[in-house]
Order: sequence, then structure tokens, then C-alpha cells
Amino acid sequence: MLPAHRGELSQVTTDDMQNRIEAGFARFGRGVVRNRWAAAASMLLLAASLIAQLPPHIETAPEDFLVRDDPERVAYLDFQEIFGRQDMIIVAVRPPNVFDLGFLEKLRSLHEEIEDNVAHVAEVQSLINARSTRGEQDELIVEDLLEETPDSAEELAALRERVLANPFYQNTLVSQDGKFTALLVTLDLYAGDADSGDDLSGFDGDSDTSKDENPEGASPDARLAGTEIGAAVDEIQQILLRREAPDFETLLAGSPVLNQEVVRSMQRDLARFVGAMSLAIAALLAFLFRRASGVALPVLAVVLSVGSTIGAMAATDTPISPPSQILPTLLMAVGIGTAIHVLKIFYDAYDNGQSVEDAVAFALAHSGLAIVMTGATTAAGLLSFSVSGMAPMEDLGTFAPLGVILAQLNCLVLLPALLAIVPLRRRPSKSVAAGRLQRSIVRMGAYSARNPIRMVVATLALVAVALPGIARLTFTNDIMSWLPYDAPLKHATEVIDKELRGSITLEVVIDSGRENGVKDPVFLARLDELRTRVSEIRRGDSLFVGRSISIADVVKELHQALHENRPEFYTIPKEERLVAQEILLFENSGADDLEDLVDTRFQKARFTLKVPYVDPLEYGSFIEEVEEIFRSVLPETSQVDTTGMIAMLSQTVARVLSGMLRSYALALAIITPLMILLLANLRTGFASMIPNLSPILLTLGVMGWMGISIDMFTMMIGGVAIGLVVDDTIHFMHGFQRYYAKTGDAHLAVRRTLETTGQALLFTSITLTLGFSVFLLSEMQNLFYFGAFTALAISSAFVLDILVSPALMVLATRRDQHP
Repeated sequence: MLPAHRGELSQVTTDDMQNRIEAGFARFGRGVVRNRWAAAASMLLLAASLIAQLPPHIETAPEDFLVRDDPERVAYLDFQEIFGRQDMIIVAVRPPNVFDLGFLEKLRSLHEEIEDNVAHVAEVQSLINARSTRGEQDELIVEDLLEETPDSAEELAALRERVLANPFYQNTLVSQDGKFTALLVTLDLYAGDADSGDDLSGFDGDSDTSKDENPEGASPDARLAGTEIGAAVDEIQQILLRREAPDFETLLAGSPVLNQEVVRSMQRDLARFVGAMSLAIAALLAFLFRRASGVALPVLAVVLSVGSTIGAMAATDTPISPPSQILPTLLMAVGIGTAIHVLKIFYDAYDNGQSVEDAVAFALAHSGLAIVMTGATTAAGLLSFSVSGMAPMEDLGTFAPLGVILAQLNCLVLLPALLAIVPLRRRPSKSVAAGRLQRSIVRMGAYSARNPIRMVVATLALVAVALPGIARLTFTNDIMSWLPYDAPLKHATEVIDKELRGSITLEVVIDSGRENGVKDPVFLARLDELRTRVSEIRRGDSLFVGRSISIADVVKELHQALHENRPEFYTIPKEERLVAQEILLFENSGADDLEDLVDTRFQKARFTLKVPYVDPLEYGSFIEEVEEIFRSVLPETSQVDTTGMIAMLSQTVARVLSGMLRSYALALAIITPLMILLLANLRTGFASMIPNLSPILLTLGVMGWMGISIDMFTMMIGGVAIGLVVDDTIHFMHGFQRYYAKTGDAHLAVRRTLETTGQALLFTSITLTLGFSVFLLSEMQNLFYFGAFTALAISSAFVLDILVSPALMVLATRRDQHP
């Protein structure tokens, strides 16, 4: 009997508790076998009820990355309620000559086809219907630019001169050199919206569509769904494909297009991942067990677990998002790993002559506690995402643990029941290759036990090399970088950023502090000053303000039109009364363009900055500079708030960092006490965390040295890996405790542990490594890196469990040895 130490449970109490738990699992296994039909029917009924809820919907919009009550998300949705939808679909066209009658007819045809045939289009903006404002005598005329099609070379030349001279059109509907033009498609904000709106010569976030009014009785959940937005993008792409020609080259960009590209990639990848994983699992199980039941039964249990989990997401209206697309492969790998531990021991006992009931009882007694604890630690690692502050991660942190629990239930209840139902044949002979693998694992563990200090020092040295790499890690959430290097959207965005000076917007909402405060000439003059100030912002050659627009630009245009279109009157009127009169004339002309620039009380004004798409990491300091400029120009009584796509993307970068720290901290806070509880020993519990944390640190270090940034996907590596790598440690430690209690010899305990569980540890690690390696097949770069580095963490964890855990147990039990 081993002596008890301070801070440890009595060894007698520990052994007695462990024996009782094992006996309880044995009784449970016998109960499942004796009631096999009821047990199998209950699990199948549970699975069927959840699977019947399929399919779930997919959401990938940037605002869906943030939790429902996140201030940035709330501000963005509030902005849309006041000013309308901000994210636009950009169709850029490069003809031989924009100002050619034949091209303008094609442009009108395209404009009308999109407007008339694409569902949920609120407005299409192009040179065809761009706002043209002019004065004739005392009358203000607001009409479409091409309300009358030019029919002569002189009229086309005049049109060109007029368009290129109008600041409203430049870098929005036409490039500065007149070689590019664009159609800007705004979709409805709500699914029940009717076609609405007139136009403002704008761009992504710079449109003057009428605000999408919330249909009577509609809730925020009635907003246009991602599937409907994606369908509109697909319809536009089909229209462009039909019209593509050498003299009509088109490019498609904008955040709705980016979202749809991510959805398409997800759908293609999911089928590819599940197929590749299924083949890998079947081959692995066939090699290990060499019988049909050893392949079919665990696959069935795992498939039901995956289907039930996704069904639970559908039942709760939780969308599939980019992070949660890892769920099927993750749950398949975890479930098969658990099944291997049960089946390996079951088949060994059954092939040696035990009955099905005795073999099931023996298998669950031997590994039931370890399976439950590995399920708990895996679920804990995944549960850590529930505090990330990002909605997709929190959904993953809810449903991934649920899936792990369902997989555990299927392996502990359904799998034993099916083993008792289906006919089985005994196969006493063992694979020569499998025997060699097991002997190799035992020799590696024995070497570690003989050289404990050397192995621990070597591990710490590797960690020391990794730490500077970890310090080099950067954080981002560049959704565009997820796409393949040759993705057409990347090329389209680059061209539009170059030719039209930007494809994404930052929105600034200024509250003047009083009703009609926006009509104050001083306030408008400051908005005009801001236009000049922000145009000077530049971050190298990649980040700059290509265009800005506010109500000040409209007021100057009105003032000029009402003064015989003379250029010297392109200014802000000096009197508030005059501003109010000119705005009233504009509204009476039938134009409703101001609705997207000011609120109904003329208290809040919208200021839109159009910029190129860059890594969102760069937007943080850019937004800070913009806010500083606005606060320096506007009076202290004005409130300034930034929102829009840029702000959303920038905010998620901050969430990645804080979410990673919170998730990793929570995972450690849950898993470490569980390990101490399982081992019933404070010293060995903490020691066991060395082979669990080292693979995470090594992996992060490799990423840092390779210059791989932490994003929404790569931040999951630690939380996923730590929950999984602990599994092998638990199985090893659980077996070590069993044999150490019986022999009092740490070296012998290591050998016997690896003789009974070493092969299962190897094959579960192979299963998990293969499971995450299938992500290398992804066309999305973020999934590729996630799969590669998670596989690296898991495979290195197995090596450390074989080479370091025995050394740690020898060192941790030295003081327990009798002299």
C-alpha cells in the first residue's frame, strides 16, 4: 500500500473509489446488453427526432460574427434602420468606351434586367439613373442622367464632359479616367420589402436608396436572410455570365458577394470533408479490427451523433457559420476515437472466449471512466469557445460539447447494444503489423521511464524555442484571405479598389445635438471641411479614402443648381433659412435621396468614406485617426459614432484576441481540476498538464515563426486541441494508476499500461490527425491552416504522451517508492 501525502486523497480511498466506479460501469454494460433492444431503440429514437429537424441555414455576414448584444453589432443594425442597407453588390464594367451609344444601350439592358428579374433588389444605381440636378430659371429639376438617351456624337461628348466633371459620379459610378463604370445593387433590408427607392450617385455604402422600412409587425428576425442574399448574388452572376463578351468585361464584388463565396466554399468543403473522413475512418477501422461489425457499428454511432447535433442546431434556429463547419469532421473523429477504446478491449476479450455480456462489462469497466472523463475534457475544451464574444464561436461552444456528449452516449449505450444484437464471429489471431506497432510503443514508453529527466528537459527546451515564435503572432480576421489565391472575387476587388478607389466603406454618424441641427450652415461647413481632411489620410499605397459623401455635398449641388448652375455657387449657403428652403425645394421635386443621408428630424447626418479592402488589422488605427479628425473639427456638442463594414471587420479582430485569451483560460480552468480529480493527486495532476500544454505551445510557436496569423479559425486550434490531446493523457494516466496501485512499480505500470492501451492511443491519435488533415483538402486558406496545425498539435501530443508522460509519472512517484 502506498503512503498518503499531504494534499492527496488516501490511496486506499482512491483504490476503493476506482474499484467501485469500475464495478458500476460493468453493471451498466451488463444492463445495456440485457436490455439491448430498448437501449438501441431509445438512442435511435432520440437521433431520429433531432435529425428530422434538418437542414439548418447558413449565415456568413460580418455582423453575424458578433454576439446579438455586442455594441458594435447593435450600432450597425441601428444604422441600417435609420439609413438603410449599407452593403452593396458592385458590378464593374470595362468596355472599350463607356461613352458609346452601343455600350450605353447594353448598360441600360443590364440595369433593367437586374432591377426587374433579381429577387429582393431594392435599387440598381448606374449612369442610367444617376441623379442629375440642374436649375432652369427659378425651377429645380431633378431627373435621371440618361432619362433621354443621347443620339449624336456631340451629345455623347457633352455627356462625357458632364459626367467626368461631376464629383458625385467620380469613383462611384465611373472611374476618374472614364474607362470603368459600375452598377451598384442594393438589396432589401427586410424579406417583405417591396421595391423602393430612388437613387443617389453612390457606392457600397454610398447609395441614396430609400430606407428599407420595417414592414408592419415585422421583427428584426424578418431581415433578409443570408440564403436570400446569396440567391440574389447567384442570379446576378448568371446574368453577367450570359452577357460577358470581349467588349463587355464585368467584375463582381461587395460584401454580399464575399459572403456568398464563403458559403459556396463551405458547401463544397463539407461534402469533401465528410467523404474523405468516412473513407479514412473505414480504412482505419478495417485495418484495426478486420471485421464488418468493427467498421459498420462505430460509423453508424458517429453518423447519428453528427446528424443529431446538426439537427439540434436546426431545431434551435442556430445557423451554420464558417467555424461550425468543422463540426461534422470533429465529431466523427472524436466519436470514432471513443469507439476504438471500447471496441479494442471488447474484441480482445470476446476473441479470448468471453461472452458478449462479459466482454462489454469488461470493456466498460476498463475504460468507461476514462471515456467519460475524456468526454468531459473534450467538451470543456470546446465549451471554452462559449466565452469568445463572437457569435459563431459561441454557437460552436454550445453545440460541439453537445455533439461530444451525444457521441459518448452512442458509444456507451448504442454501440454495446448493437454488439449484443448483431451476430459476431471470434477472430483469435492478431495482426502481425498491429503487434509490431504495439511493441514499438511499449519500447518508446520504457525508454522514457528509464530516462525521465532527459525527456523532460528535452521537452522544456522545445517549448523554450517555441516561446519567441508565440510572441511573433499577429491577429486578423481577413475574410477575403480565406478564399483561394486565384479566386475571381479577389481579382475583382483589387481592380475595383484601383480603378474606382475603393470597394468597402466606413460609416460615420454625427448627431448634431438638436432637431434641424444638420441644416445649420456652420455644421454643414464643418462636414465639408471633413471631406477635405479625410481625403488626406493615407496608409502607404494600400489604404486611403477614395471618396466621401455627406449631405454637405448635396446642399452644395442644390445651391449651384439654383444659381444658374454657376461653379462659384458650389458652396454651402450662409443662412440656415436658405439651406432649409433649398432642401425643401429638393424634396418637393420628388427626390427622396436625403433619406439615406439624414434622419427624419435632421438631427443626425451620415458621412460615408469609401476605401480599398485591406487586412482588417489595418483598419483599427485608420478608424482611430478618422474619429480624431471628426472630433477636432466638430463641436463638443456633436456625438460621433463609427460603424459599417470596416468597423465590423475591425471589431472582430479585437474579438479574436480577447476571445482567444478567454477561451484558453477557461479551458485550462476547467480541464486542470478535472485532471487532478481523475488522478486524485495534486502533484501528478499538474504534471499531467505538461504533455497537454506543450503541443499547444509548440504549435503556436511554429505558427509564429512561419508568420501565420491568428484568426477566427486558427484561434480554435488551442481550444480544440487541448480538449482532444488530454484524452490520450487521461487513458494513459488512468491505466498507469490501475497498474501502479497493483504493482507499486512505476516502470512496470508504464509497460502494462502501454501494452493494454498503447495501440488504442495510437489509433485514436491517427483518427484525430486524419480527421483534421482532411481540412487540407479545403479550397479555403483558413480551413487549410486550421487543419494543418490542429493535426500537428494532436500528432505531437501523442508523441509527448508516449515519450514524456511515462517520464513524468516515474518522477512524480519517486517519493512514493519504498526504500
